[in-house]
Amino acid sequence: MDYSKSAVDGKGRVALRIVMRSAFLLGAALFAACASPGVPPGGPVDTEAPKIQRIVPDSGKTGTTPKEVIFRFDEVVNERPSGVPSLTGLFLISPTDGEPRVDWHRDEISVRPRRGWKQNTAYTITLLPGISDLRGNISNVPVVTLFSTGATIPSSRITGTLFNWPEARTIARNGFVQAWPRGDTTLKYIAATDSLGVFRLPNLAPGQYVVRGIGDDNNNRGLDPREPWDTAAVTLQDSSSVTIYSFVHDSLGTRLQSVSLTDSVTMVLTFDNPLSITQPLTPANIRVRAADSTDLGVLSVTLPPPDTTAAARRLTRPIPTRTVSIKLARPVRPKTMYRVRVTDVKNLVGVARSNEQTLTTPATLPAAPARVAPPALAPPPAAPPPAPVKK
Repeated sequence: MDYSKSAVDGKGRVALRIVMRSAFLLGAALFAACASPGVPPGGPVDTEAPKIQRIVPDSGKTGTTPKEVIFRFDEVVNERPSGVPSLTGLFLISPTDGEPRVDWHRDEISVRPRRGWKQNTAYTITLLPGISDLRGNISNVPVVTLFSTGATIPSSRITGTLFNWPEARTIARNGFVQAWPRGDTTLKYIAATDSLGVFRLPNLAPGQYVVRGIGDDNNNRGLDPREPWDTAAVTLQDSSSVTIYSFVHDSLGTRLQSVSLTDSVTMVLTFDNPLSITQPLTPANIRVRAADSTDLGVLSVTLPPPDTTAAARRLTRPIPTRTVSIKLARPVRPKTMYRVRVTDVKNLVGVARSNEQTLTTPATLPAAPARVAPPALAPPPAAPPPAPVKK
């Protein structure tokens, strides 16, 4: 047996194993680098949102009836945007015939009405903020295009602001606005509010319109029972501006929700929806009685101080309230249950309702505010001396 040859072969096998192991480790490192979701070393980091390269048909075109409107981007866009269930939630076709049909084609999105384009109709298609690329870069700028299946595009427009009236704030982003010619609800123009609560309904023909604004809390582009809304009538010539004061239209009337004690002669009444601003509560609407039927009497009803926020100052109507303070003619007693009954209390839609709540006072009552004595009257000026009698 040749031992020198065996030793050489053993060293060769060791060297081969070392080379194979090094190759495996290098391959694993390269695989890990390729599998990493990050940008390859040395490549630029993409921080820009997708940009529109072209919209087909061209905006402003007339006499065209395309199969669909195509939005072409400079990169692949995400087919699952954040904030909405699908891409459909990012597109508005006005006038509308229902939820639009939206299809994703990597760097293109096609949009068309559910039942096709109508003849001799001007359409406005809006891509709302929210489109993003695969890296999550989101566009916060809306894109608007328009065309007409007829020969002209009307130039009249309605603009305005949508408020949540009782909350004294604008409804931003999730505000949904509809407008239709008076007497014809089959043709509905739609728009969404921007970050300031402002909406725009362009390219309308002159005429009489009904405009409805909705606080679309669930973004389903419809009116649900507990969502605030209201309508306004608009006579449109060239352009019109309208403010919509939305609120929850409660047909059951307002209910006394709770009663709290401020001091021994002051109670705060809280209702479950805002009170009428045209027929406010008076002492005649409220009665406070103990279990022994002692009537404490109500001297006055006071509304909360006015809202001075910037949004509230933009409102030209009084802001409705859900709370009032009442002043009692007689102080309450400690550890006593009282029944507070309100009669014919009206809400913002004018529905009257009567109901009551109980209040049990604590063992130690908050002190009533000290009465401030009126300032002493200044003594009357002294009478001037009588004029001398001429002889």
